[in-house]
Amino acid sequence: MARIEIGKHLASDTRVCGGRLIFKGTRILVADVLELTEAGYKPDALAQQYRGLLSAEAIREAVSLTRRRVVKEVVAKKTAA
Repeated sequence: MARIEIGKHLASDTRVCGGRLIFKGTRILVADVLELTEAGYKPDALAQQYRGLLSAEAIREAVSLTRRRVVKEVVAKKTAA
C-alpha cells in the first residue's frame, strides 16, 4: 500500500508519517486536529491557526468521516497519573 486518498482532503501514505491519516499535501495528522476539535476548537478557528495549510472544509470533512466511521483515527486519551 503506497497511498490511499479518502474524500477530498484526507490521505494515508505509507511513506508519510508512517501511514497515519493526514490532510492531503501536508504532514498534519488528522488525529491531532480531531483532538483539538474534541477540546472545543471550531473548524474556522483551527483553519486560521494553521495559516492556510488547512481549510475549515477539510477539518469538517475529517470530523464528519470519523463520526460516520468511514475512517477511524485513533486519538490518544490522556490519563491522569
